[in-house]
Amino acid sequence: MSILRKIFETLREYYADKPYRWWSDYPVEVIVRAVLVQGSTWKSVDKVIETMYPQGFMEFEAIVQLPDKQLAAVIRPARFQKKKVPRLKALAKLFLEYGGNTTRFFARDIETVRQELLHVPGIGVSTADNIMLYAGNIPVYMIDMFTVRLLRRHGFVSPTADDKAMQECVLQELTPDEEPYGAELFKKMQEYVVRISKDFCSKTNPKCNECPLRIFLPEDAAIQTDSPPLIRKTAKAAAFERPAKPISPHPVAPQPVAVQPIEMPADWTDAERKVFANIGNEATPIDKVAESAQLPIHIVRATIAMLQMKKAVRQTEGNNVVRTQPKS
Repeated sequence: MSILRKIFETLREYYADKPYRWWSDYPVEVIVRAVLVQGSTWKSVDKVIETMYPQGFMEFEAIVQLPDKQLAAVIRPARFQKKKVPRLKALAKLFLEYGGNTTRFFARDIETVRQELLHVPGIGVSTADNIMLYAGNIPVYMIDMFTVRLLRRHGFVSPTADDKAMQECVLQELTPDEEPYGAELFKKMQEYVVRISKDFCSKTNPKCNECPLRIFLPEDAAIQTDSPPLIRKTAKAAAFERPAKPISPHPVAPQPVAVQPIEMPADWTDAERKVFANIGNEATPIDKVAESAQLPIHIVRATIAMLQMKKAVRQTEGNNVVRTQPKS
């Protein structure tokens, strides 16, 4: 079980008897809320949602037919109504092209759905991913500021990792080896991350010593605020770090280094030989190793752990030691 999966299980147990109001199961409300919450608060959006239902405005047809000034007045508590009115109407018209049937809209290729949503003015990647996850039950994980904070403080990604790299990290760490998996897992994980951030992992003055996730903090991590972010100095963090641009406009190409072939010990299994043969350098992502070795990621993780153990045994016995995984 990966560390991030253990974090999920810890949070699921911690919040088991603490109900929390989260996203609705009604797709139209999810879509409306995803737009209204931009630059606003959950509480302010709640006021708008509670007003729209009694008046029959929580339908795509009603949103399109409502005059702009009237719709602006309805959503005023969520602020920026002049920008949000055209966004809501554009989304409503998009779904009406599919007969207002959200199931039909989302039952297509993930990238096709995402690109259609992104073509709506004012809809960014985060909003599109939220709509896909909560309205369409599509297994995508939206990277928000709370997730960024947790991944950085617990050393899963480097300070320079972008949203795409963080999304890749979450998808790799939350493997389908255990249930739940897919959209339901991502919905609950995002809920737990938001809750733990509000309860303990605040931007400033985090309550790390009281947090149920304190056992997962890097051993050498000092309790700090987001500047600079905490980072575990491991190959895992390096794997999701984007290479820095060279300072010199004419970088000098590195000279090739002759590498002596390493004879693999006879007691290695086929999986260990494949994994060892496909580890390139210190920053090789584990998914690339798995792809090259044509093995599942969880098998690669287990194999690397076994290679580490055998390496430690050889060190103890005084034998020659070879590098069997990316250095930290």
